[in-house]
Amino acid sequence: MTEKHTTSGDYVGQVGRPFLARRIAQFHDVLAEQGQDVLNAAGMELDSRLGSVFSLIAHRPGLSVAALADELGLSHQLATYRVKKLVEAGLVSQARDPEDRTRSILQPTDKAGAEVEKLQTVMRQLDQAYAELFSELGADLLELAIRARAALTKTPLLERINRVQD
Repeated sequence: MTEKHTTSGDYVGQVGRPFLARRIAQFHDVLAEQGQDVLNAAGMELDSRLGSVFSLIAHRPGLSVAALADELGLSHQLATYRVKKLVEAGLVSQARDPEDRTRSILQPTDKAGAEVEKLQTVMRQLDQAYAELFSELGADLLELAIRARAALTKTPLLERINRVQD
């Protein structure tokens, strides 16, 4: 175990790598909170956790909830919940597919138009802010996250543990 990057009262930092998932969850929370601040500053009422779902529906109308979940790597349950929130906000409509009554088709509403434009501006700003952050850190966190996921998919943690114990 590592004992780097700790502060008093930071048990996750004291334990180190075994609690990597917890540290990443904390990082996610910071990104979601600060992303919400950015959306609010842009005059948007969109929950930051709905941004990727809203953007995909706006850019690819006619998707089903299942296709949306697959495209974003979300569970069907989470995708359904997030779509429901967008429907409640009046940004997305959901209707049964006339050709397949088991599917719901998602479409941006008329109200979504102005929000899509604002979101595109926010996304450009976020891209620039992340580029600055990654430069400051000396690491492209997006690329690292992609590579780490691929590596764990190829060789899961349990297999890695078993290899070390042999």
